Amino acid sequence: MEENHDQIKALFIRLTEGKSTPAERLQLLEYLRHNPQAEAVPEVEELQRDNWPLMPEWAAEAVMASILQKAPAARVLPLWKRTWVKVAAVMLPIIGIAALAMMHYGKGEAFQHYVNTGKSVQTILLADGTSVSLNQRSRLSVSTAGGREVWLEGEAFFSVQQQAAAPFVVHTANALDVTVLGTAFNVNAQKTNTQVVLNAGRVKVGAGGENILLRPGEMADYNAATGKLTKQPADTLLHTSWKYDLIAFKAQPMEAVMDTLEKQYGIEVVFDRPEAAALLFTGYLASNDLPQAINTLEEAFTLKITLHNNQLHVNIK
Repeated sequence: MEENHDQIKALFIRLTEGKSTPAERLQLLEYLRHNPQAEAVPEVEELQRDNWPLMPEWAAEAVMASILQKAPAARVLPLWKRTWVKVAAVMLPIIGIAALAMMHYGKGEAFQHYVNTGKSVQTILLADGTSVSLNQRSRLSVSTAGGREVWLEGEAFFSVQQQAAAPFVVHTANALDVTVLGTAFNVNAQKTNTQVVLNAGRVKVGAGGENILLRPGEMADYNAATGKLTKQPADTLLHTSWKYDLIAFKAQPMEAVMDTLEKQYGIEVVFDRPEAAALLFTGYLASNDLPQAINTLEEAFTLKITLHNNQLHVNIK
């Protein structure tokens, strides 16, 4: 560890600053997988930074159970005396709780993983009858050990089959949990912010020891940086239009609309007429068909939009 100490420490720090590459993240995960002993990682005090989130209770319990089950009796130590576990408590939310916990501590359990890398919404039917619509660039991990638990990174819409004796639980990497009996709801779990929109039924949304109940047409918003969980009215259609491969906009300036299209389609937008950027758009654009999206905007306004060399030029007719 001596010669690798500074390198591993640097990888941790680059990760928390959002500067690490996929190769560096893989290197760090592989290192931890092959070196689980306490002396193999830097002391937690060396890695601690202000405003880092703590490992949520469900993840800590899963790690504890795995350690107690797998570790030889002669080597079992109190959990929080293990330096590497303290490090994990600090860095798990940064790497992604589900991915790391499953890789290192879930080998004795069964998980089914779904990753939507396509251009359309992926529909998944779970063993208990629950239907899940998984948005683009999203990942769902489902426990197949008998319980009704899933781990979400990204966005998904759930239509949950009611089982009074077995609540359905959605975990997100920023420590927000959604518990339901039977309902339809949308979860958008990003790195720093998670939104839960309820379409039907009732759900309990919990984070940091705080719980709120949602009624249809309400949204829970959780800010992982501040730990604040709030409730407010929500336009359910606006938040779930992606299920139909649509992107919803409500009185958004054209500049913001085009910024969304840039990210969605990997293009660059150029306003040949700057005044077009201030036009306000309310409506829906295709999330998997750029020509159709362009046609919709041209019909909504007197615009001429052309695509050339991966650049979208916006002009006024």
